[in-house]
Amino acid sequence: MIKTAATEEGATPGMYRIGRLPSCTEAEEYGGRGATCARVLLTVSAKDLRDLDPDESIDPYCVVSICDAASMARTRVWEEIGRTETISNTAQPEWSTKICLTYYFEEQQRLQFEVFDKVGAHKQRLGVASVLLHEIVGAHYNRLTKTLYEEGKAYGQLTVTAEELSEGRQESIYFVVSATNLDRKDFLGKCDPFLKISRINMDNTLQLAYRSRYHEQNLNPHWDQDGNHDLVGACRTTVNRLLTGLDKELPLINEKKLRKKQKYDNSGVLHFHKVYEWMDYTFLDFISGGTELDFTVAVDFTKSNLPIDDSSSLHRWDAYHANQYEIAINAIAEICQHYSRTKIFNAYGFGAKIPPDYTKVHYNFPLNLETNDPRCYVKSGVERSHRLYPTVRYAARRAAAMPEDGSKYCVLLIITDGAITDLENTKEEVVKASNLPLSIIIIGVGYDTFDEMKVLDADESTLSSHGKYARRDIVQFVQMRKFLPPHRSLSDEEKAHAKAKLAKEVLYEVPGQLVSYMKSRGIYPDPLMTLLLCRQERQCQGRHSAADRPTGSFKVRGSSPMVPAQGLIRKGSSPQQNPPRERRLLPTPPELEKLARTHFFDDN
Repeated sequence: MIKTAATEEGATPGMYRIGRLPSCTEAEEYGGRGATCARVLLTVSAKDLRDLDPDESIDPYCVVSICDAASMARTRVWEEIGRTETISNTAQPEWSTKICLTYYFEEQQRLQFEVFDKVGAHKQRLGVASVLLHEIVGAHYNRLTKTLYEEGKAYGQLTVTAEELSEGRQESIYFVVSATNLDRKDFLGKCDPFLKISRINMDNTLQLAYRSRYHEQNLNPHWDQDGNHDLVGACRTTVNRLLTGLDKELPLINEKKLRKKQKYDNSGVLHFHKVYEWMDYTFLDFISGGTELDFTVAVDFTKSNLPIDDSSSLHRWDAYHANQYEIAINAIAEICQHYSRTKIFNAYGFGAKIPPDYTKVHYNFPLNLETNDPRCYVKSGVERSHRLYPTVRYAARRAAAMPEDGSKYCVLLIITDGAITDLENTKEEVVKASNLPLSIIIIGVGYDTFDEMKVLDADESTLSSHGKYARRDIVQFVQMRKFLPPHRSLSDEEKAHAKAKLAKEVLYEVPGQLVSYMKSRGIYPDPLMTLLLCRQERQCQGRHSAADRPTGSFKVRGSSPMVPAQGLIRKGSSPQQNPPRERRLLPTPPELEKLARTHFFDDN
């Protein structure tokens, strides 16, 4: 992500990225647990509250409690997570106290909002509303309104707004830099420099943030045999001075030479051609910006599942017991539906003979047998189609037809009872699809070992096919029997607990995969567009505090061309050209290289 191109005679600009909070050495990809969870603040208001006694004034406050999916089925115990202040004599309260909690994409988190009227030392409940946290963050502008009920009657409206806490979020600095007139460090050859960037800690020690590869100046670079590298020179500056353009050129000073030579000026000059500040975006940033999940389910009805009327069939169902396929669909759809405005899912199947002739095995047809419309409304529609008609596998080709602006991201759920027989072809398709807005979730039901599926998951090494490597890890595989043994009757409590654990496991990687796709395509969410443009304007205005202490140390040592960093806004962009709700694309790597060659030396 950082490139240096320093020579004695001149330089080609390179693009650098350095993290600012909390440390640049942290992982760049927004993955792991941090991708699926976030700290959010809830703001609560109400209107048209009605007291049970119409002659009395209302002094309302709100109590917020939480209960996860497993607890809802097991104990239904609510845990209070916060309460607002009391506002006197109003039926239209807007509480200022915010409720802070942790959001998990892969978990069902049900919230209960109880509005009370404070009457002296006593309280009287005016109404209650229950809602999933998914519904709030997935709603338009992260704002949801629900009716307050008490004893079956409506007693007002409650509005909840969610916002993500930005504290602890990593900030980054992107810059284009080159070096000129570097001292030679090899007697017989030219300098082969590389750049080290360090953060200055509070105790004045240096913490390495980035080290570039060397920039080779000839075909036979000379390397020190002992592995030590000679310091060309170093400089110090602050982030604000770089952003405001006060430090466009910094002399590289070698302290040893400075002490020895009376007429020593410097050992080269470091040039900063462009500098931008950028805050790393999150899954919730994209959801807030309008990104929706496009959900597709594909169910295996091959012969190994056994006929539906067989007591051992994995597809067997009755009015009282859900099978493993239904439980899996339920677990995933219950969460994904809240991130779709229409709540319409696509349902396909594979490996079945279908009407009207029942003679040919089909490998890609809609569950509802409507050739031109495979959609089902919400999860219950998917379940009914699943029960009525066998289905065949559905490939992720739909993702290729999605808009390129990041407004849609596909999630494909494949439920199968056996290992795939065409592993190499499947690997090739997954590698091809790794640059599309797509996550693939595979759930294995039954007793198979599913060794081939573990290869597709590629958690330990990058998936490859015919010498080509996947650009992203887009597959997550989970075995159902890890949570739910086949052909075992479960109580409602056990079933809810198994569904919660299954959803947590299979959806764990989706937020990180979505963010990694957006980064790879240079797409950022709408709110950050405004933030970046405002900071670009601040850079042009040249505001600066003289009290800034050095926060960064740059060292060039003598001893490669890098992939250009993404995160630079197109030259000439302005807030007027980019309305707040319009999604914009960042330059792709080839475009960045072109920009670097044609524009980055233009100080205008």
